[in-house]
This record gives sequence, structure tokens and C-alpha cells, in this order.
Amino acid sequence: MSDHPCVTETPGVAGGYPVVWGTRTPVRLLVEAYRETGDVERTSRLFRHLSRDQVRGALDYYAKYPARVDEDFERYARVLLELHREQ
Repeated sequence: MSDHPCVTETPGVAGGYPVVWGTRTPVRLLVEAYRETGDVERTSRLFRHLSRDQVRGALDYYAKYPARVDEDFERYARVLLELHREQ
């Protein structure tokens, strides 16, 4: 479980991987958007339901716990691969 004030991990929510506290928004999505935009402000505008502080907090969480979020990236890639195989 996370000890970060902006991020939580709850069994049954987003596969138990890190989400922004009080939402079901995976930290993985914010990291991915930040990688594309390269800018916290632009990333914040993509997730209008989150405050800038929540976005920054999620990115700070990734800086502190990259392996945990990377696990979620890997899990998500496996899920997508399985979905494509079923088509």
C-alpha cells in the first residue's frame, strides 16, 4: 500500500495498482500523458477532474515508486495483448 498523500492502492480498484486518491484515475495514465506532453500544466488540462496538485502528486509518486507504476504499465500491456489475440 502507498504511504503517499495523493495516491492510494485499493484491492479491486484499477487492479489494485496506484490511483489518485479519491478517484479511480490510474497514476499510469498521468505518467503516460506527462511523457507525451512533457508539461504538468498540459497534463492537468487533460484530466479536468483532477487538480494540478493531484497531478503533481501522482507524478511525484512515480518519481518515488517507479517500479510499482511500471508494474501497472506491464499489466496493462498484457491485457491489451490478450484483447487483441481474442479478436
